[in-house]
Amino acid sequence: MEIRLDNVTQDERTHLVHYLLRDHYSGLFFAEVATSDRLMPVEQFLARAWSRKSDCVFCGIPDLLAVPMTVEAFFPTVRKSVAELGIRFLEVTSGFQAGVRDIRTVEGYVALACGEPIENASLRASQITRVNAERKSSHGLEDKASLWLGRVPPVRLPPERWGREA
Repeated sequence: MEIRLDNVTQDERTHLVHYLLRDHYSGLFFAEVATSDRLMPVEQFLARAWSRKSDCVFCGIPDLLAVPMTVEAFFPTVRKSVAELGIRFLEVTSGFQAGVRDIRTVEGYVALACGEPIENASLRASQITRVNAERKSSHGLEDKASLWLGRVPPVRLPPERWGREA
């Protein structure tokens, strides 16, 4: 059985599902992992990604958001939910636009926890978020976190309860 988001909950085995939000300009991202038997609503993930965090500079509601078609089909409320925050959608025409290469980076790092308790996968996702922030940007002059911090407009955070009721 090929495991995809649209059939992951039908498989008898438990699978890891990667949640990832990436800034297109800097390459900075925020990642979390859930299990297929305990998926979280995507709005809850976005609320955490857009909130301030002690161990990750990435935060703030974007003006534009690209959501892969498979994610939008699996989480049909996402378009309406983020539109309520004034976010415009970019139509995604390929997996590369949607950040498939970053998912592979997270998958590779999380795989290091193979054979360990499932909680370690979440720890690995948090670690790769920090490691990615320290990597040189594609411009090569500074790390991704510094590039993002130097160019981010004033940060607008999600309302306190947004995404938590989903």
